[in-house]
Amino acid sequence: MLSQQIIDQLQPYDFDRLARKESDGRRRLRLIALAHLKEGKSCSEVGAALRVSRHAVMRWVQWFIAGGVARLAGMPHDWSTQRLAKGQEEACRQAVEQLQCERGGGRVRGKDIRQLLDRQFGVAYSLNGVYDLMKRLGMVWISARAVSPSADPVAQAEFKKKLRPGSRSNAAPEHCA
Repeated sequence: MLSQQIIDQLQPYDFDRLARKESDGRRRLRLIALAHLKEGKSCSEVGAALRVSRHAVMRWVQWFIAGGVARLAGMPHDWSTQRLAKGQEEACRQAVEQLQCERGGGRVRGKDIRQLLDRQFGVAYSLNGVYDLMKRLGMVWISARAVSPSADPVAQAEFKKKLRPGSRSNAAPEHCA
C-alpha cells in the first residue's frame, strides 16, 4: 500500500484523461497504473491488472514523484553513443592513421585506438564503441597484411621486377611512406 503522502501527490491529476490523450503506449500504461493507484489499489493489484511486475509499478511511482507526469516517459539517457565531438572526427582519423604509420609493423588494434582516444581526446570508449566509431569515420577496420619493420623495400622492388607480368603485387600502402 502506498503512503498517504504519495496518494496526496497523485490527487491533483486526472490520469484517465491524460492516458486517453497519450499516443505512446508505454507512457499510457504508466498513466493508467497511476490512475489505479490513485483509486487506492496496491502496487501488486495494479501490476496484476496491467500484466507487469509490482516492481515496475513502484518504479513508475518513483519516477512520478521525482519528476511529475513528464518523467513518466522513461529513464533519461545520461550517456551518449557518440562521445567524440563532430569537430574532432577528422583529427581522430588523422591520429589513427599516424598511429598506424608510427607503428612500423603490425596492426593498430582496437585497444590501441581506445588508449589514443582517452589520451588525446579525453573520451572513454568501449571496444565495441571504438569499432562503431571507426565505421562512422569510414575507416576500414580489416586491413591488408602489415609491413614488417625489418622489410627491405628495395629488395622487394627488385623481387617484384622479376615476377611474371600480370602477377599480383603486395605493395605497401603509399600513405605511410
